[in-house]
Amino acid sequence: MRTAEQAIHDAIWKLLSGKLDKKVYESRPMNDVGYPFADLGDFQTKYTGTKSGVLSQVSINLNIWDTEMNRKKVSELCNDLFYEATNMQDAYGFKVSLRVNDSGIQINQDRTVTPPVWRGMVNLVFDIL
Repeated sequence: MRTAEQAIHDAIWKLLSGKLDKKVYESRPMNDVGYPFADLGDFQTKYTGTKSGVLSQVSINLNIWDTEMNRKKVSELCNDLFYEATNMQDAYGFKVSLRVNDSGIQINQDRTVTPPVWRGMVNLVFDIL
């Protein structure tokens, strides 16, 4: 049986794999894999005790990368992922809801490599209902 965190991981992986021709990685690949690609970053699960049990919240940070000439593609992929996450209601049997006000997108140019590349950082926070 999956945990809530693993269910979110798997749902996001599946979503990204369809958009990026299966170029999704657990961490940033050390070899040239071609652009665009995504890597899944940190996951965090928080718990809140209630009178009737425990509620959980899962957050994920992920990156979408593309070449210097494709900033628009990074922006589109990040926004598509965000929009699809707002519509997620189920992740492998877990009822989920995106906390839109706590989620966000940041796009930066990474100049640590030559030529520079674009990095879209997406933070998604889900309530597990």
